[in-house]
Amino acid sequence: MHNPLKPGIDERYAVSFAMPLNAKGIKIISRRSYELGVNPKDYPLSYRFDENDSIIYFDDVLVPWERVFIFEDIEMCRRQFKETAAEVLMDTQSQARYAVKLHFLAGLAQAMAETNGVCEYPTVRESLAKLACYAMNIEGLFNSLIHNPRVDNGFYIPDRTQLYACQVIAQEIYPKVLETIRKLAGGGVLMLPSSEADLENDEILRIIEKTQYSSVASPVERVRLMKLVWDAVGSEFASRHLQYEMFYTGASYFALERLYTKYDWKSSKELVEKIKAL
Repeated sequence: MHNPLKPGIDERYAVSFAMPLNAKGIKIISRRSYELGVNPKDYPLSYRFDENDSIIYFDDVLVPWERVFIFEDIEMCRRQFKETAAEVLMDTQSQARYAVKLHFLAGLAQAMAETNGVCEYPTVRESLAKLACYAMNIEGLFNSLIHNPRVDNGFYIPDRTQLYACQVIAQEIYPKVLETIRKLAGGGVLMLPSSEADLENDEILRIIEKTQYSSVASPVERVRLMKLVWDAVGSEFASRHLQYEMFYTGASYFALERLYTKYDWKSSKELVEKIKAL
């Protein structure tokens, strides 16, 4: 939980600086890599796209003054993000990434449904349409914040209010996206060969060819597709991404608070007054 620094008490923590990671005394404690020891055919996303998470610990580190941006100034620490384009530019690229990710997940779900021969079922089409809707919502918001920029200190920057709206919706829909794909997948992502090595064993391969049937894909293609689905929604890599998408911009109430403070309530209330005056 984030607790704001208190003026008159916490100034010594109000610092901003940059240091090389190999500086003396800087120690990095990382979680286990999901890429380590996995086969790219079994875990295609974990193998290629894992971003490690770490604790950076400063053990008696000397920070030269020329690397210090802010020193013991709580208000300036706040202003470096809230009154500059830093926060907006930093998260705009995150929303571009997120929009592409949702389109990928929608396509993955549709490919799975096609492979399983269930695309004509009304309930399946309804679920796929929802995934398409989620992807288009984020893409629409992203395009809006890019193509409706605001002037900030003489520079055009993406619209901050649209960005905050994008953050709120992104946090809310990602769990729904994964849940939808899980429901479409059913037990198909569990009843799979243990590894790519099974496909190289003639005896096991004959069984796979009989049990992994699809009218539009070979048994091996179906296995690899379902392993891709599992890596997107059920693996450790997938669980980490769920947690990340829900919290990387802060807890949801922070995102909602940011949107509340930036939304143009004045224009909305003017509409109310116009209706009242009729």
